[in-house]
Amino acid sequence: MSRKTLLLALIMIFALACGSVPAGEDQAEEEVQVIEEEPTAGADGGVTSPEIDNLMAGYSDGPGGAVMVIKNGEIVHQKGYGFADVENGVPITIDTVFHLGSVGKQFTALGVIMLEEQGLLTYDDPIGMHLTELEWMGSDVTIRRLLHHTSGIMGYDDSDEIYNALVASSDRPSNEDLLSVLAEQGGMLTDPGEEYSYSNTGYDILGALIERLSGEKYPVFMEESIFGPLGMTSTFAVPNDERLNGEKVAESYSVDGVYEPDVLDALNGSGSIYSTLGDLYLYDQALYTDTLVAQDSLAEAFVSGVLDNGDETAYGFAFDLGEYAGETYVGHSGAWLGFESYYLRFPEKELTVVVLLNLDYSQEGAEGIAFSAADLYLK
Repeated sequence: MSRKTLLLALIMIFALACGSVPAGEDQAEEEVQVIEEEPTAGADGGVTSPEIDNLMAGYSDGPGGAVMVIKNGEIVHQKGYGFADVENGVPITIDTVFHLGSVGKQFTALGVIMLEEQGLLTYDDPIGMHLTELEWMGSDVTIRRLLHHTSGIMGYDDSDEIYNALVASSDRPSNEDLLSVLAEQGGMLTDPGEEYSYSNTGYDILGALIERLSGEKYPVFMEESIFGPLGMTSTFAVPNDERLNGEKVAESYSVDGVYEPDVLDALNGSGSIYSTLGDLYLYDQALYTDTLVAQDSLAEAFVSGVLDNGDETAYGFAFDLGEYAGETYVGHSGAWLGFESYYLRFPEKELTVVVLLNLDYSQEGAEGIAFSAADLYLK
């Protein structure tokens, strides 16, 4: 109970004891009701909203998730639901670590923006200019088109031949293995710029680009350039021993049971990052500043890709671009190894919703929860 609510309650008790009711009783009762609906302290140290608790009611007795809402720089909801480890009864808290899936593409895009600021690339450079293994792709497969998913390349998510060759290349294929396979097995789905075709392979190529131009492995680059400077102490990219041994890392589940590591889990760029609500708060707030990259540079991420016929794709540099409830938003979904996530941001409203789940697609899902939660704050 807030101090104001307590004061109003004492006034009512005093008035009843005196046999009278103070003027404005209706207004006082109405005010008490509104205050009672404000977020309250959560059991795991977060701040909670009962209405979001209702959205997560189906995630209370098994695998679950964590939800955070940020409004005007303040966390107005933050709570874990369900279990990080069902077998051992370990609850999900606000500090539980989840795989971000394709939400991690945003960090790859940030890395590319950083390299552009350093003068090491331009977005319209052919990718083969920097990765000679891919010179066969020609001058029209540019860094920009890879970022926008309009490059037209064929990848392991499109071709059984490429996937099988990649799996055969190593017990845990790396980005360098991917470049070698594409040099021998690669092809094109469409002409560059002709269609939007979502490509995990394209972002893994960008991960390789970051490694080649920075001279550092992707996890090291991310730690030194983004995670470390922002104080994201629970965030990491694989390969990392924390993936399997970290006490706070959630298990992930499907309707058939626990997920196991995937053979492609060591590829970086398309989505190989683990994080927490608290660390994503630091990331989200940094996007309003010049801490990582200048705002003018970041603005490129929120510009839609354009096809050769002039159609916009509504996808920037690792951000879906759209309008919801009359407000402009940017966001991205993620799903990998039984984890599911959604990052939703309304820049003009300074409103962000983050949903991290360790259960794949068996209920409403992270995206639906994120937009339903946003509804509560867009009124």
